[in-house]
Amino acid sequence: MFKRINGKQIKTLVFGKYFLVVMVILAIGCKSASHSKKDRPNILFLFTDDQRYSTLGALGMEEVLTPGMDGLMAMGTTFTNAYILGAPHGAVCSPSRAMLMTGRHYFNLQPNVYAQFSVPNNLKGKSDKLTFPEYFRANGYATFATGKQHNGKDWVERGFEEGKSIYMGGMTKHFGTKVKDFSANAGWSQPYVDKEKFSSELFADAAIDYLENHKAGKPFLMYVSFTAPHDPRTAPQEFHDLYPPENISLPENFMDGHPFPIADMKIRDEKLAAFPRTEKELRQHISDYYAMISATDAQIVRVLDALEKSGEAENTIIVFSGDNGLAVGQHGLLGKQSVYEHSIKVPLIFSGPGIPKNKKKDAFAYLHDVFPTLCGLTDLEIPASVQTKDLTPVLKGKQQVVREVMHFAYNAWPGDNKPKERGAHRAVRKGDYKLIVSSKDGIVTEQLFNLKKDPWELHNVIGENEDSEILKDLRSSLNSLIKETGDPADLSKDMFGLYE
Repeated sequence: MFKRINGKQIKTLVFGKYFLVVMVILAIGCKSASHSKKDRPNILFLFTDDQRYSTLGALGMEEVLTPGMDGLMAMGTTFTNAYILGAPHGAVCSPSRAMLMTGRHYFNLQPNVYAQFSVPNNLKGKSDKLTFPEYFRANGYATFATGKQHNGKDWVERGFEEGKSIYMGGMTKHFGTKVKDFSANAGWSQPYVDKEKFSSELFADAAIDYLENHKAGKPFLMYVSFTAPHDPRTAPQEFHDLYPPENISLPENFMDGHPFPIADMKIRDEKLAAFPRTEKELRQHISDYYAMISATDAQIVRVLDALEKSGEAENTIIVFSGDNGLAVGQHGLLGKQSVYEHSIKVPLIFSGPGIPKNKKKDAFAYLHDVFPTLCGLTDLEIPASVQTKDLTPVLKGKQQVVREVMHFAYNAWPGDNKPKERGAHRAVRKGDYKLIVSSKDGIVTEQLFNLKKDPWELHNVIGENEDSEILKDLRSSLNSLIKETGDPADLSKDMFGLYE
């Protein structure tokens, strides 16, 4: 990719702008992993919207420039098998974020926070479940938020003492984003917009302002939640110029359409490109997607630079992740409403005191493991309400794994009166194998992939393994996990009984 970019752009936009900052963050030292209440580390959570795992430039999987994110990988530990559990409707971001906030599976949360469109106004955002900002605030942390909040204002008010440039909602334009400020003392400001400023810059400015003005005395928890690279994909032009569409490589699993009918095939996300998909149009989509990621990466670097200048970098845990992936042409899909790797696999990086640098861990992890893991890293007791796993033993090299098997779910919203869009997926991964079971209108399709040999999920080997122990084991594991997690799916029924 570097050969395809003008040399002046590389020097000014990438190396000249990022190099010193990346070198600084790489130099951050490790401290003891044991913390008293007095010296607990700060937490900086950096969160992107619709960024799939493979778009970390340092992985070499896609032609995208992410020097800031690459620097975080070098200064910390990256989970190479991190996933979201899934979602029960097309706005995958909302249940994903609700699970992150609570450390609970969406099956065990109120739709008030992950499907607000489905409940009366007086119930929107109402939940008795504990969130990690709320918990850390109660344990002496100064808590701050900026950017996207997709689960209602109650969790914002309970979890954060202060917020600036908060966007309440799912998706919005990236120039002129309507935002509000919040403080526990003064409440909410009137909404305001800056039509000249890219959304990621707006949120980075808010984070930088907090770092520059935070008063020492107690540790901080910052939740910096970008609305990019979610569409509309309108980055500043200099970033679009980095990716001429004619030079974009298509993914190996590019298709002009999905090979069989599945849930939500004509949802809004899928209508962003014509049917059948064309190579030319998809190259443009991928180009714009990369531009949004690089533009947001530049703002992440600004936040990291401000953290270093604040003098707090050595005592700050940094977490970087995304709320879900995105197909953008893979398997003939545009959106995230499936359980293929491109839609459920996300970046997950931890760095900071006591966390090994430049390491990769292949242990299975969920995004909503973040809550208990932050507790583990700060020596706080994990609340009883949390249902997921503390990854600290893996980060510290004391355990190889915290789970042997993973469960994934997606279905069109059961309450929608759209019979043509109905359908459901359930999936399970164990070792290198992943089984996807899809059900729509009386037809069940099973797909078995060996992800080590076939990371693009192109070769369904179920015909070669119809009676194998692998397939039997995966089917059994999936049914067990459905029961254990409270998943309402019944695999013996059409569309798993979700629309009865």
